Amino acid sequence: MRQAVQQRLLDLNRQFYAIVADEFDRTRQGLPAGMVMLARQLAATLPASGRVLDVGCGNGRFARALAEAGVAAHYTGIDGDARLLALAAEQTADLAGLACRFAQADLAQPGWVDGAGDARFDAVVCLAVLHHFPGYALRRRLLGEMAGLLAPDGRLALSTWQFLSVGRFVERGVSWESVGLSEADVEPGDALLTWNQGAQAVRYVHNLDLAEVTQLAADCDLAVLDTFRADGKEGNLNLFAVLAPVRPSSPIGQSPA
Repeated sequence: MRQAVQQRLLDLNRQFYAIVADEFDRTRQGLPAGMVMLARQLAATLPASGRVLDVGCGNGRFARALAEAGVAAHYTGIDGDARLLALAAEQTADLAGLACRFAQADLAQPGWVDGAGDARFDAVVCLAVLHHFPGYALRRRLLGEMAGLLAPDGRLALSTWQFLSVGRFVERGVSWESVGLSEADVEPGDALLTWNQGAQAVRYVHNLDLAEVTQLAADCDLAVLDTFRADGKEGNLNLFAVLAPVRPSSPIGQSPA
């Protein structure tokens, strides 16, 4: 994907969240089943007082899912939208067991990792976020940067929309020409979807399916440990994947440490 096209789509999504931040927060108060399931799964693997990084945390509702799962941890949320971060800080201030902090960073820029601090994380989650980054190369870079923040036995969890299999989402699509682009500018699986809940806006999304998640993981030396589908009216809108670093093979004649 050409850099100018990629930048146009990134700018479109920044504008989207600036327009809909309050409505987005209002419609993202509940905890969807997939998020609850993931929080419970991570709760079983996190060490006491572990560290969790939420990349693209939005209004911080995954922190609430962790608290409901009984997790005691240090939680860091990173997002590019200042309004959503303010709402996240407000809504997580009194969560039992969680010490929460938030940082603003543009995830499309490599320097976003500075907001995570110097710690390594027992879990890194990126929920309904990676599919908003245009171009396979950018998604691969971002996933690799997240993997680089993991502790040796850490877990990296993704969720991605499977919107092409849901007719009501396909119907929300608008033409590339409406934002000054064409079909030839983008990659297969790319789309523009409208938002009409209290405000009207358009955002870029990529249908990041299991095949691509698996390829991205392999490219970043990650293994897919588990996958499941959940959420939406149909119960399968989101694909969840739990990943872990691939351990290097031991030299012949040596046992793993």
